[in-house]
Amino acid sequence: MSASHDALPERERQARTLEEQRRTILELQTPVIQVWEGILALPIVGSVDTARSQEMNEALLQKIVDTGAEIVILDITGVPVIDTAVAKHLLETVTASRLLGAEVLIVGLSARMAMTLVHLGLDLSGVMTRTTLAKGLQLAFGRLGLEVVRRRGAGPVSLATDDLEV
Repeated sequence: MSASHDALPERERQARTLEEQRRTILELQTPVIQVWEGILALPIVGSVDTARSQEMNEALLQKIVDTGAEIVILDITGVPVIDTAVAKHLLETVTASRLLGAEVLIVGLSARMAMTLVHLGLDLSGVMTRTTLAKGLQLAFGRLGLEVVRRRGAGPVSLATDDLEV
């Protein structure tokens, strides 16, 4: 009898560990990052199905509410295939974000993705797009009235934030 009692707590620990791992994986699948005050980024890597889209939207919309973000950058560089379903999910994300007052930029579009979206007949005329995250950030900063400038005498570009003023 003692052996079966010992097995129960072990199973409970395993179940808790699995649940924690599942939550961690979900958080890693939908990382909503505040890249600057008023600017959020959602890098999307891998395929997007209905369940994942719902998780992404919930995480993003909550972060918009929590931070009061004005701009959301959806980075689709890591999305291997854009089809009708993926495009529909992206447009739902754009619409829901706008309802909360955030402007949405889609970045990471390749020439192939652009042609696919055109062939699918989707109207993205109301959605701002840029080819790279860097260009998206530049546009977002401009929309918020921010400017990144090099300090005098700072020398070559470095990743240290001490060398830049915004």
